[in-house]
Amino acid sequence: MAGTARSNDRLRVALLKANIKLRPEVYLSFAYLNMTLTFVLGLVAIGLLVAFRALDLINVSTTGLLLLAPLPFVLAATIYLLAFALPDLRANTRARDIEVKLPYALNFVATMASAGTTIDKTLAALAAEPIYGEVAIEAGLITRDLRLLGRDVVGALTAAIDRTPSVKFQDFLQGAVITATSGGDLKNYFRTKADQYAVDNRQEQKQFLEQLGLISESFVVTVVAAPLFLLVMLSVMTSFGETGASLLSVGYIVILLVLPLAQGAFALIIKTVAREP
Repeated sequence: MAGTARSNDRLRVALLKANIKLRPEVYLSFAYLNMTLTFVLGLVAIGLLVAFRALDLINVSTTGLLLLAPLPFVLAATIYLLAFALPDLRANTRARDIEVKLPYALNFVATMASAGTTIDKTLAALAAEPIYGEVAIEAGLITRDLRLLGRDVVGALTAAIDRTPSVKFQDFLQGAVITATSGGDLKNYFRTKADQYAVDNRQEQKQFLEQLGLISESFVVTVVAAPLFLLVMLSVMTSFGETGASLLSVGYIVILLVLPLAQGAFALIIKTVAREP
C-alpha cells in the first residue's frame, strides 16, 4: 500500500506538471482499461485468423501465427508504458514552451506592474493573452487560485511553483514569493527578471544558431556530398569491369534507404535542439 501511495503521488505530480486534469486513480483506470481493450482486441484478431485458416478462407502459415501470438501482450505492454510516459512527455513539452515564451511574458508583466496594476490583475491580463502559450495557462491557473479558491498571493504562487514543469518559471515564482514576503518592491523585481531573461534569451538564440550552422555543414557533407562521391565511385568501378548488378544494388540501397534515413535523422536532431516545442 505504501508503494502504491508513493507511485500515485509521483503520478499526481506528473499530471499536475502536464496540466492533465485527472486524479491519479482515474488516469490509471483509463490506462488499465485501454490496456485491457487492446489485449482483448489482439486476442480476437488472432482468434479470427486461426478460425479463417481452419475454414481455408485465408492462407496463413503456422510460423506466421506463432509470430503473431505475442502481439496482444506486446500491444498491451506498449499501451501501459505509453500511459506512464505521456505525462512526463507532455510536461517536458510544456516546460520548453514556457521557457521560450517566458522572456516576452515577463516584459508584459513588468510593463503592467510599472503602470501600477496589481499582481492579480496583471496575471489575469497575462492569462487572457494566448500568444504567450503555456505561460498564459500558468497565469490562468494562478488567477483561478486567487479568485476562485480564495488563496492569497503567496499561497497561489507557492502552489504554482509545485505545479509548473519549468525550472526557470519556478525560479521566477520563488523570487516573487521571497520579494513579496520580505516587503520588497515587486515592480523592480519584475523588471530585473525581464531584463535577465531577455539577455539569457539572446544568448540561447545565438547558441542555437551556432548549433544549426554546424548541423547544416554536417548535412551538406553527409547527405549531399558523400552520396554524390559514392555514385561517382560506383560509375568508375563499373567502367573497370565490376559487376553492374551488384553496384546497382548498392546504389538503390543508398538512394532508397540510406538517404531517407539520414534526412530523417537530421530532421530529428534539429527538432531536438530547437527551442520551439
